[in-house]
Amino acid sequence: SDNRTVTVMGTTTMKAVPDEYTFNPSWQFKNSDKALALKEATEKSVSVVAELKKLGVADAKITTNLGGWENYYYYDSSLGKHTYTLNITVVVATRDLAQKVQDYFVTTEPTGQVTPIAAFSQSKQKKLESEARSAATKEARAKADEMAKNIGFTVGKVKTINDQGSGGSILFAGDKAVSLMAQDSVAGTAEANSVVQPGENQIQYSVEVTYYIR
Repeated sequence: SDNRTVTVMGTTTMKAVPDEYTFNPSWQFKNSDKALALKEATEKSVSVVAELKKLGVADAKITTNLGGWENYYYYDSSLGKHTYTLNITVVVATRDLAQKVQDYFVTTEPTGQVTPIAAFSQSKQKKLESEARSAATKEARAKADEMAKNIGFTVGKVKTINDQGSGGSILFAGDKAVSLMAQDSVAGTAEANSVVQPGENQIQYSVEVTYYIR
């Protein structure tokens, strides 16, 4: 009967070392003269970008944000100071280059975090998802076959598949793999001596399959 079905869930977790490192440092420039504050911020942007290129960071992987719009400029009337904020986003693909960029950023006295966020690139994410999907569907079929053997029925054709997909890039810190996100995020001596240690990220994948049974 078409009304006789069994539904099983196949799940898997893929773990791998991230292959993309993203930096988001910022700098503030305060001056009673608005033009001078902007000049200092612009000069900083030019010098930082030039140094990043010397280290081997590609042009397309550097994004700068500086201007007179909200979040990047404000005037503090109590201090009589104009403040510009320079934000730079840098994305690199190797741990060695990430270490060089981090070591350089420490010397520039940025505001906030200088350690990178480690994640999967789009290509690696897709590759891991493909492997996870295959493993999850195999587990679903194995569960259905096990139930058939134990309960006493025959697994037929697939009725429906609900590909619930990936849970995304999830941080996983093992005993020997400590994530950067657990490190001190305040610029200073600790970060100046810190080693880029990406640890592992993980992707969780699940598939719900309904089989006809007889």
